[in-house]
Amino acid sequence: MICLLALSYMLLLSVPPPWNEEWSMEDAFERLSDFLACPKSIAIKVLQNENMCGFVFGKILQWNGSTSYDLEEICVSSDLQKKGVGKKLMGRLEEVLVEKGVSKIHLITQRDSVPSSFYSSLGFSAIQNLVIMGKNID
Repeated sequence: MICLLALSYMLLLSVPPPWNEEWSMEDAFERLSDFLACPKSIAIKVLQNENMCGFVFGKILQWNGSTSYDLEEICVSSDLQKKGVGKKLMGRLEEVLVEKGVSKIHLITQRDSVPSSFYSSLGFSAIQNLVIMGKNID
């Protein structure tokens, strides 16, 4: 089962801009294994003709008296983008999360990009007092 998911993940995320990602089967398998090992992970898929054509996944977190969801990945097959599939996927995710008592969704995406415009159209906004930081250590 996870091999099939990893293959779908690899194929759906090896896409043109904005991400330009090329996933190996091994990397996709490891990413999904890590995700599925999280006890509060939630994933939703979209099927078309019994083939996965989109998915969303992340995990529920407790933080300072509230419950939030960290959206880790969302992907829709390029031929189905801008046709409402992502919007329906996110709508279903919100329904599931409300049922589980989740009050917020957090995500990270590129500024001023197609994905950020998509999230804005769904009511997401930048959190002004936060910044994402990183450091290379190799």
